[in-house]
Amino acid sequence: MSQSLHDYLSGCRRLIDAVAAQNSSIEQAAQWFSETILAGRMVHVFGSGHSRIMVEEMWPRYGSFPGFNPIVELSLTFHNPVVGANGQRQAMFLENVAGLAERILRNFALSTVDSALVISSSGCNIVPIEMAEQFQKRGIRVVAIISSEKKDADLKAQAKDMKKSEKVED
Repeated sequence: MSQSLHDYLSGCRRLIDAVAAQNSSIEQAAQWFSETILAGRMVHVFGSGHSRIMVEEMWPRYGSFPGFNPIVELSLTFHNPVVGANGQRQAMFLENVAGLAERILRNFALSTVDSALVISSSGCNIVPIEMAEQFQKRGIRVVAIISSEKKDADLKAQAKDMKKSEKVED
């Protein structure tokens, strides 16, 4: 077996082990979601940036699971143009605009019977964090999917940036 294949398979095993270690949390989320759907309500699914990809997997289509409401805000996820109008830089900026989550949720009829799944690869951007807070504020149970490794790396990078900015402060 090549070293590349060995490394890839080892990485896959680590991911599977990480998921398996969260079995009780996954079962709790499944219980909440099934209660919501059986009550005739929706599980609202939100993610911005590349986290939208997982949200799209819950989009209603033939053979899909009923009861999931994908919330997709195009200004946060439309990545066709990398530069220029509606480009990646704007989307990355908007992911960190305080108050945007509340504006997005104004468009939905929410109930305390609902539940929510918020997906964020880093767990650090403002809009997904505030989305989870807004759901909780409305009495909606929230499940979050984040990458702890990515979050830790992003927080470490942000701390380094803060140290750099301290060097240029008066």
